[in-house]
Amino acid sequence: MMMPLRILAILSLLWIVSSPVAAEPRQLYVQPSALVQLAEYLGGAPASTQADFAALVLESLVDAYRDEMAQAATVRTDDTGRAHRMQRWRRAMDLELQRLQRSQLSLMHSREASVEVERQGQILLMVEGAPLLVSWPRVAAQVEREAAIVQRFCALHDCPRTAEPGAPRPVADPVEVRGAWSFTQQGGAGWESEDGVRCAFPDLSHRAERETLCRRVVAELQTLAAALAGVRRDGALIEWSRLVVADEPGAGMQRVTVNARGDYLLVPLPALVREAVDWRAASRWLTRQLDGIPAAETVLHL
Repeated sequence: MMMPLRILAILSLLWIVSSPVAAEPRQLYVQPSALVQLAEYLGGAPASTQADFAALVLESLVDAYRDEMAQAATVRTDDTGRAHRMQRWRRAMDLELQRLQRSQLSLMHSREASVEVERQGQILLMVEGAPLLVSWPRVAAQVEREAAIVQRFCALHDCPRTAEPGAPRPVADPVEVRGAWSFTQQGGAGWESEDGVRCAFPDLSHRAERETLCRRVVAELQTLAAALAGVRRDGALIEWSRLVVADEPGAGMQRVTVNARGDYLLVPLPALVREAVDWRAASRWLTRQLDGIPAAETVLHL
């Protein structure tokens, strides 16, 4: 006997819902890096401003490729196959370095450049009409190099504030994090932000370096809180006990897994991965931040 079409349709729907495809993790959010956000903002900037940005990016790229080739030159191997692969890699790197240097020279002479951001989120420089996609040779050093470019550019030009119309998506700035040092008998020495994130230290030595470190951690937690608030408003499920932050190979960002299915955000949070953050305390602080409740948590013990 032929099964009614309605029952077949229901069974098909149940199979689709229960299939592994339906349970695949979803990318909920991608936070552009500070450099990409700045490039987005510069789309309508004067030509001279865009040329300054392009010059700084090219200078940093040239330095990055030179450093990479210098490190590779120290590698020695007795494996013939690996030696051939290294030789091909060095030739490719050298060709890319030459291309970057030609673009750098052209820009120095013409001062003609424009800045765009591709749909995939990659920065595109147009130097005298020739396209150049910004691609770093080593992802691990990308965050630091991009931060240095932003810092140098913003020392020369007014950079956007997140409250301004048309400003890029917010990324917390460690310099703007407010807080102070404190010392208690129970908690010892520590630096605490005004919104309740505390870093505990064994003593009050090396205060400048430790304060800088804590500011970075606080800023990245603030950035993460803003991103999580956005995805929760969109209806995404956040399971705080499942929250995991880890490096995302090849992305220059970190993957923040938020639930058992593996749904995730991509956000630049290098300090939260590099430092020994107490994620139980950090999760409590994040939860209260999203709920609008004041919180005080020690998230780092050094």
